Amino acid sequence: FGAKGAIFAYRTEILWNDATSSLIFRESDRIDAAFTQRGVVSIPNQSGHVYLVTNRQGQYRLIIVTRPTITGEMYGILTTLQVGRGAQLVPVSSPIVLAPIATVPQVDYGRIAPGHPCYDSYRQLLRRTIDEPFVMFMPE
Repeated sequence: FGAKGAIFAYRTEILWNDATSSLIFRESDRIDAAFTQRGVVSIPNQSGHVYLVTNRQGQYRLIIVTRPTITGEMYGILTTLQVGRGAQLVPVSSPIVLAPIATVPQVDYGRIAPGHPCYDSYRQLLRRTIDEPFVMFMPE
């Protein structure tokens, strides 16, 4: 959310937690490491979507993605809070893609700006989220 036109890429791992007998997720390789998230994964039968939920001191962040496509990508939406003016936090949403590393020709993490070797392939994945559409943003 901090640089117009840039894509922020980081690693998200979904794994089984024996202690809680549940799926969890954890992020890594973020350039804004202070905002690294971890939380629970929910896969309800009826919705056909996967939910990655963070609850940090009562503040929630929600990712809703599709179940994996035939090639393993999961397309969806990220809803969180963005720093606004002063100390104000503003709700914000954006498309998100969780793609298996094996399906991405070149992988890099961090702020991926236009001209970066990964930019076009990452942008194509994000565009598919809206173009297919896996998510919809309501018009004004």
